[in-house]
Amino acid sequence: MKKVFKNIVLILSMFIFTQNILANEQIDLKEHFLKKIDKIVLVVESDTLSKSQRNNEIINILEPTFDFELMAKLSLGKIWKTISNENKKRFVKLYVQRMKDSYSSKVDGYGGEKVEVTKINQVKSNRIALITDLVSDDKTLEIIYKFYKPKKAKLDKDLWLIYDAEISGVSILKTDKAQFREFLKTKSISELMDAFSKKS
Repeated sequence: MKKVFKNIVLILSMFIFTQNILANEQIDLKEHFLKKIDKIVLVVESDTLSKSQRNNEIINILEPTFDFELMAKLSLGKIWKTISNENKKRFVKLYVQRMKDSYSSKVDGYGGEKVEVTKINQVKSNRIALITDLVSDDKTLEIIYKFYKPKKAKLDKDLWLIYDAEISGVSILKTDKAQFREFLKTKSISELMDAFSKKS
């Protein structure tokens, strides 16, 4: 009986210890994320930077937080395994540039909105969903940032990395995946990459 009791205590202790670690990681992630946002706002509101300098500064702040390479891979789904290594490298490079250009263009529409973290969901031990509101004078937009923690830390990257974001319930990753799948029904991966290049 004593042995059973000890085992129960041990299991409970491990559970509480694990929960404390996860809770601390959530707090650290929230604070780290909000600090990034504050830095971006300072850059956006700067009167001394050109548009190009501003965009470069913002990308430098964001790049350690996003796993653009993983997003590129996931956006192709099963097709990823069928393309050559050369095309994989080219696709990742073009996809990353596409994401950076997209974010930079959205910054142009900044009008003093505030970011508030409303909830943090620990989906798995290595998955966290950071639920935020982008608040302006006339509306509130919900954006969910999906983070994962790589088994091995990546060079020049944060411990937790964004691999997808949902804007008002619409996943960037799922949208890209659906669009690329439809495009590739009738065209090649080379044509998809050429389409990326034309938009750059």
